[in-house]
Amino acid sequence: MKKGPRSQVQNGSNVNADGSPKRVNQAEIDARKLLRISRLCHFLMLEEETVAGYLTLSVIQCLGFPDAYTVRRCTKICHRILETVAWSQKYTDMIANRMFPSLILNIVTEPKWMVGVEWDVISVIRDIYCRLVLGQVVQSGGQGLGIQVGIDPNNPQQFEQTKFANDPLKGGGILVSPSHLPRVVLASLHGIDGTAIKNLEENMKTNRSAKEQKDFLRDLLRVAASNSHFLDKSRGENAIFGRAAIQESLLNQKMLFGHTVHDLPEKLVTRSMVQKMEKTNALNQEEPIGLSNFFLK
Repeated sequence: MKKGPRSQVQNGSNVNADGSPKRVNQAEIDARKLLRISRLCHFLMLEEETVAGYLTLSVIQCLGFPDAYTVRRCTKICHRILETVAWSQKYTDMIANRMFPSLILNIVTEPKWMVGVEWDVISVIRDIYCRLVLGQVVQSGGQGLGIQVGIDPNNPQQFEQTKFANDPLKGGGILVSPSHLPRVVLASLHGIDGTAIKNLEENMKTNRSAKEQKDFLRDLLRVAASNSHFLDKSRGENAIFGRAAIQESLLNQKMLFGHTVHDLPEKLVTRSMVQKMEKTNALNQEEPIGLSNFFLK
């Protein structure tokens, strides 16, 4: 209870986020706050099943609410849910058959209101697939490298549990018995077969960085999105709830722009340079003082 979160150090003393010095007993206060957060989360998700069930279902339903801000906030809650209960088999069906399809639907259908939130949703998809299928654990909030957990020496069909399974703030745990339910959801998408899913998992095991794994998922979901355009013919691109245009969609950015970064122009023109040039041109246009301004009486 005497260990709080890490803080910045300036001139040999700990400081708060705003730069103000911490009080003498600030570490104990922060430790109590973290303990309350952890215990409250444990009670809501693991100790009271009635509350946990309705709470999780409410968050999953909010993922389909057509508002980017709401969905972005819900993705943060989904990460916390995964960090807390992904290791529990009681939640496997709810996560794989309810939360996972809702996230996939948001990406594949490419609604206009989802523009700008796609990476947040793909991050949760990655978090689910790593914990439930691949035996990889990521940092809190779905960030960082996917750490591969070893195989249980007593059971080759299972993974070893992480040492932070009961500590969501440090990454949480994984499902030791891999689930095939997320694979079934991906296989049900148009244009996705077993070979594509196998290649996805091989790539995610070889390249475990967050960026690479999310890129692999985006490439797979782009195939499903391109094969599902016939599902929404009644909704045009100009409709509020219509499909996003190709230029707006995250799935097509890699195809449209590639990996190249365009060079800056040889001469960078700033606003001050433009104002100086305009002032010089205005002075040049004025009639200079000369003999024409003098006259004889």
